[in-house]
Amino acid sequence: MNRSQALLAAFAVLAAAFFVNLIFGSFGARADLTADRTFTLSPGSKRIITKLDEPVTLEFFVSRSDVKLRPQLESYSRRVETLLREYVAASGGKVKLVVTDPRPDTKEEQRAQRHGLAALRAAQGSAYLGLTAQQADTVKVLPVFDPSREKFLEFDVSKLIASASRLDRPKLALISSLPISNQMPQGGDQQASPADLLLAELGQTFDVVTLNTTAKELPAGVAVVALVHAHHIDEQLAYAVDQFLLAGGPVFAAVDPLSRIQKFSQGNMPFMMAPMAMTAASDPALLRAWGVNVELDAVTADAATSVTIRGSRGEPVQYQAAFASGPASFSKDSPLTSDLRELAFMEAGAISLISGAEKRLKLDALVTQSGPGVGSLPTMSANAGPFEKVALGFKPDGKPRVLVASVTGDFVTAFPKGAPAPGKPEPTPPGQPPAPVAKPHPGPHLATSKKPGRLFVVADSDFMMDPFTIRQRQVGGQTSIEPINDNFGFVINTLETLGGSDELVSLRSKGTSMRPFKRVQDLERAAQVHYQAKLDEIERRLEEANTKITELSKQTGGVTAKGIVITPAMQSEIEKFQTVADKLSEERRVIRRGLSEDVNSLGRRLQILNLLAGPALALLFGLLYTLARRRKTS
Repeated sequence: MNRSQALLAAFAVLAAAFFVNLIFGSFGARADLTADRTFTLSPGSKRIITKLDEPVTLEFFVSRSDVKLRPQLESYSRRVETLLREYVAASGGKVKLVVTDPRPDTKEEQRAQRHGLAALRAAQGSAYLGLTAQQADTVKVLPVFDPSREKFLEFDVSKLIASASRLDRPKLALISSLPISNQMPQGGDQQASPADLLLAELGQTFDVVTLNTTAKELPAGVAVVALVHAHHIDEQLAYAVDQFLLAGGPVFAAVDPLSRIQKFSQGNMPFMMAPMAMTAASDPALLRAWGVNVELDAVTADAATSVTIRGSRGEPVQYQAAFASGPASFSKDSPLTSDLRELAFMEAGAISLISGAEKRLKLDALVTQSGPGVGSLPTMSANAGPFEKVALGFKPDGKPRVLVASVTGDFVTAFPKGAPAPGKPEPTPPGQPPAPVAKPHPGPHLATSKKPGRLFVVADSDFMMDPFTIRQRQVGGQTSIEPINDNFGFVINTLETLGGSDELVSLRSKGTSMRPFKRVQDLERAAQVHYQAKLDEIERRLEEANTKITELSKQTGGVTAKGIVITPAMQSEIEKFQTVADKLSEERRVIRRGLSEDVNSLGRRLQILNLLAGPALALLFGLLYTLARRRKTS
C-alpha cells in the first residue's frame, strides 16, 4: 500500500466515524458508559411518566444570556437539561420540556419569581436554575438545582412530576394508642395533643384520618398506613393493615420500647416523675409476624452523643438513652437521610430481621448508631427511673444498633388462618354512639405478598412528637415555632415519599458527574484580582454621577401650577452627568464581560478539542492500521 492509499484509508475511516456520529446523533442515540448509569433513567422514573393520565409540562428556568451562571452551575445546568430531555424521550409525548432564560426585567423573570424560584447571585444580577412541573392547573416547583444533591437529581425531578400529576390528596391512616387526633371531640373543648403541629403539616399533603387501636377497619382509599406506638391493635383492624401491606401498600411503623408520651399521659406528671407505665411499649406482634424484630426489652444508649435532660431534682443529667445521631450515622445512599444533620432519639429500640426472614426480605439500614459509647439499658430500669439512677448502671458494648430501616420484599401474613371472626361489639355507654361493627374484608385472603411490600420502621415513637421536634416561643404576641432537630422534616419527607408514588421508594441515589473545576476557579480568582480595583473605581464614579443627577433634578428654577420647572442650564448639566453615567455603565459592562473572558476562552478551546478529539483518534487508528498492514505484507 503506497502513501496515497494510506491517506485514503485514513480519510475513509474518518468519514465513517463522522457519518456514524451524525446518524446516531440524529436519532438521539447515545451510550451511558458510567459505572452507575448516571445518565440513564431508572425503571421507577419511567413507570412514573408512562402512567401519567395527562401531559406534564416541565419549564426549566436557566439563566444563560444577559445573566450567566457561575461556570460550575452552568456545567450542572447542562447535566440537568440532558436528564430532563431523557424524561421527554421516554415519556411517549406525555412530558414536554420548555427551556426558559429569565432575563432581567422580563415577563419570564416575573414568572420565575411568581413561582417562587430561588434567585442566585451573579455578577450581572440575579440568576435562576430551577424547574416547574405543570399538569392542567396544578404547578409544582423545585426552586433551585443544588449540585450537592446531584446524586438525587433524578429522585427530585421524579418526585416533582409525581406531585404535579396528583389531583387529590392521598389518604393517610394514622393508627396510635397515643392521644393523637385531628377530629373535634363531641361536647367538649379540643385539648392540645402531642402531635398537633405534625398533623397540621401532614394535612398540607394528605387527607389524614386518625384512628385509635380499637377501630375495626381502615378507611376506604387509604394510600399510606402509619402505626405510631400502636398498642394491642384490634384484630379486625390488624388484619386490614396486614392485607394492606401484602397488597403492596406502604406501611410506616414507629415502634417504641418505652413511649414517654404514653407514660406522661398515664401518669399526668412530668416525664421523669411519671409512675411505671404498663402500656408504654408498643405491640410488635404484627411486625414480628411479618419477619421484622424491634428490641423492646432494652433501649439503645450512647454515652458519646447523649444529650442533657432534667433529672428528678431539677438538675441537668447526662442520660445515655437520650442521644443525637449525626451524619456519620446516616445512609448516604438514601435521599431521605443523605442531607440530615441531626436526629434525636429517646429510649429507642434496635431493628433486625427475624432469623430466616432474610431469605425473602431485604433490610436497608438508614440510621445506625455505632461507636465505642453505644450500648443498651434494660427497659424495665428505664421505665422505673429516675434518669440519674438508670444512667449509673450503663455499660457500653460498642455493638451498632439500627434505629431506622426500610424493609422490602415478600411478606407473609400475620393471619395464616384467614380473617378473624368478628367479635361481639362492646356495650355502648349511655349517651354515646354505638360502637362500629367490623365489615367483612373485601377481596380474597392474601397469605403472601401480592407484590413486593414496603415497610418503613423506626425504633422510636417519641422522636416524631411535637415536644421532641420543635420549640415554641412567644415573640411580639405571636407564637414562633422553630425546629430543634431534623426529626420533624424527616418524618414528613418519609411519609410524603411513601404516599407520593410507589416508584419513588425504589429510586436510589446515583453517582455524580460533576468534577471540581480547579482551573476555572483559578482563572476566576486571577480575573477578580486584575479587574476588581478598576471596577471599584468605576462603581464609585458612577455612584457620584447618579447622586449629582438626583440632586440637580430636585433643584427648582421656579414653580408653576403643573409642578417643578428645570432651567435650560440645569437641564444641560443633568445631560452632561447622564452622558458620564452612561459611559461608566458601558465600561462596567465591558469589565464584567472581561471577568469571564478567560473562562469563556478556556471553554472554547475545550470545545474545539472535543470536536477534534474524535476525528484525530479515528485518523490515528487508520494510520496505525495501515502501518500494521504494510508490515504484514512486507
